[in-house]
Amino acid sequence: MTGLKIVALISGGKDSLFSLLHCLANGHDVVALANLYPAGSSVEDSDSFMYQTIGHAVIPLYEKALGLPLYRQAIDGGAVNQSKNYGPTPNDAEKADETESLIPLLRKVMAAHPEVDAVSTGAILSDYQRTRVESVALRLGLTPLSYLWQYPHLPPGTQTSLLDDMTDVAQDARIIKVASGGMDDSFLWQDVADYRTKARLVKASQRFGTGGDGAALGEGGEYETLAVAGPAPLWKARIVVDEQERTVLPGEAGSASIRIARADIAPLESSETKQVRKPQLLDDQFAQLLGTLRKDSTEDLSSSSSDALHTGKESTDERIITLVKGLTAAGLTASEQTENIMRDLETRLLDAGHGFSNVAYTSIILRNMADFAAVNTAYGKYFQYPNPPARITLACASVLPDDALVTISATSVKKIAANDRKGLHVQSRSYWAPANIGPYSQAISVPATQANGTEASLTYVAGQIPLEPASMELHSSHGFDTSETFLDQAVLALQHLYRIGAAVGVGRWTNVIAFITAPSHEAAVSRAEVARRVWQTKHTPPSLKSGDEDDDSEDEDESFDVWDQQRGAGRAAWQSYTTGASDESSNETSQSVPPVYVVQVDSLPRNASIEWAAYGSTGKGDETIDIPHLAHLLEMFQGCTR
Repeated sequence: MTGLKIVALISGGKDSLFSLLHCLANGHDVVALANLYPAGSSVEDSDSFMYQTIGHAVIPLYEKALGLPLYRQAIDGGAVNQSKNYGPTPNDAEKADETESLIPLLRKVMAAHPEVDAVSTGAILSDYQRTRVESVALRLGLTPLSYLWQYPHLPPGTQTSLLDDMTDVAQDARIIKVASGGMDDSFLWQDVADYRTKARLVKASQRFGTGGDGAALGEGGEYETLAVAGPAPLWKARIVVDEQERTVLPGEAGSASIRIARADIAPLESSETKQVRKPQLLDDQFAQLLGTLRKDSTEDLSSSSSDALHTGKESTDERIITLVKGLTAAGLTASEQTENIMRDLETRLLDAGHGFSNVAYTSIILRNMADFAAVNTAYGKYFQYPNPPARITLACASVLPDDALVTISATSVKKIAANDRKGLHVQSRSYWAPANIGPYSQAISVPATQANGTEASLTYVAGQIPLEPASMELHSSHGFDTSETFLDQAVLALQHLYRIGAAVGVGRWTNVIAFITAPSHEAAVSRAEVARRVWQTKHTPPSLKSGDEDDDSEDEDESFDVWDQQRGAGRAAWQSYTTGASDESSNETSQSVPPVYVVQVDSLPRNASIEWAAYGSTGKGDETIDIPHLAHLLEMFQGCTR
């Protein structure tokens, strides 16, 4: 893995500094620091929706404390675009948004340090923050890194695991502002990772937050911090603020903050080098699944695939849902064919009263995976907006007409209400799941009607391959093309699927296709059985634990984002979830195993050996949902199904 050269966006807060330790742990180099501060020297704390500005007068000391050059820029503009999602290209109105202040700042850094190719942030749960940094970073050709993303829901999955890990490496971050009814000025200047402070924060969060919403971490602006010390080799010195240099300032609605008159640099109390804990690749439930499959590799599991392929039917109201399938076009190259296909698709969508912003799901089938980059570029021109459609991509020459190098199909769902379409598009590297850098989202959820007439949401999830999220490298613990590696990859890719499903509120999976590659017929037969075994074992736990019956707790809006609620526009905010929560919070354990279809193809992105393509629902029970795109894929690959 090649290390990246990083510019670190720092606010002085605990998260932006702690994320740098994870950058180092993943083999990257921190080259420079960058900070945005409120315009006007007399401003103590601006009302920015995007940036922490309290304590900004101390920021220049980080240059000496970390031994890294610091670049600063005044914040220009306000929160013009208050949507939870942002980008990829701002319109003229958004050019006045405070987010765009990042561009001249980062360009200044890149001019001084041409080797910089990545940017680090401390985003944990806020789509509001993450999508804005991603938009700017990708426009400047920088790789966004958010190693703390979804950190509380990674192993061990506790609300204070982030603070616990800060304690373990002796990062000292002090609370310098409180803005919640559950906290008062007695919290000020306490070490946020001290065990007594953590206990008080958890207790307070029970009054001002809800379980899993990040309140104990200050994710909704409940409090803000200033990091004053940390471990070598990142930290070269510590920041000292004497008591007489700190003044408590009461604020509105019970808030309070600390004004720092003067701060100094002092030697570290310990020069011991400490490494941060990196969350394990598999969480407990998938590690147990892998162990069970290795142990019971000879167990005879009945196939969970259907005897006959589903044919489905087209939507009864094509004004709402339309499937444009199997488009091919003339052209000398795959790129030319894609351009012509996309123009044809645009015409067909317009004829149905739709547009590209309505497309929820696409499938791209190539003759040769080597054409992927060119096809992706041509395809991506048509999806220049947040949350583009979820997508699967693979190569399988046998299903294409003789003169076709690519075929594209698209499902479009016209919105009835403003919140009909919900998406998840994480483009930062993290420990959570693979980043989707480019014109496709991890998941898109749209309204659907179940067979019994009840309403639910249908979620299209992008094809998941076994990449290690932190490095975006293909997982190959036992070398390539071995049975052990294929099993490991199948389980890891399935975990990605479940983490995405949990993030968008999938209650049950309706269908899944496992696309596989294999070097021989014998290997294909074996891998097909392994894929079925993985899926069926995941859905047939040995017994229900006491108290694991259906959870009838009140549903929450999956677009809920705490930062957006309290610091942004006051819209619905992030929904809490636990990785793999589908098993615990839905009735999936009591229903039949969702159908799995195994299809052998020529190749998959990144030379992966398996790609899970799944469809989820928020509905209860076994009620079916008509999915024309699924039926189209099954018909197309009928001769490749194993």
